[in-house]
Amino acid sequence: MSIDMSKVYPWIKAVRGDKIISYPEQGRNGVEVEIGENVPWHNFADTLGVFYVYDTGDRFALVSGGMLPEGITEDELYIKACENLWNDVKFRIEKANWGGYGVICGGNFEASSICSLTVLNTIAEQYKSDFYFAVPARDMMITASVDDKKQIKGFKRCIDRIMKKGDFPLSNAIFKWEYNKTGGK
Repeated sequence: MSIDMSKVYPWIKAVRGDKIISYPEQGRNGVEVEIGENVPWHNFADTLGVFYVYDTGDRFALVSGGMLPEGITEDELYIKACENLWNDVKFRIEKANWGGYGVICGGNFEASSICSLTVLNTIAEQYKSDFYFAVPARDMMITASVDDKKQIKGFKRCIDRIMKKGDFPLSNAIFKWEYNKTGGK
């Protein structure tokens, strides 16, 4: 029996090769966990992976291939999960204390906001230029204008602080989003 596809969402995790980098509750040392061969996912710029979770009502559970409707492709799964994210999660873009912007949406899907072209393009519209973004933790997506050295410095300090002391750390990788005016979901 397959899961309700309207309850499936993209979930960002740190990866190295075919292993998830998991941070235990105690300590900051990442533990590599083998990704099961029946777990659908794809790389996001080599250091992050897009996995899928479904909402059970009281928690989110990792999706495995046996849970999916027969014949669904990886592209269809990704598109459906991103549509659900866009339709069900309300994203707010807020000014951060270092001058850049961050995404707020309740603590579970901030990192997953990198799957939304609308979120990324809305931030680009705020800057009117390219910007850097990072997802140092599951509950953070932060940005800095490529043209503002002070923002970039504060942005990098925030990433370092979250990776050392934050909850649900993911990655210290920094990505660049190129500004365009075409929009999209």
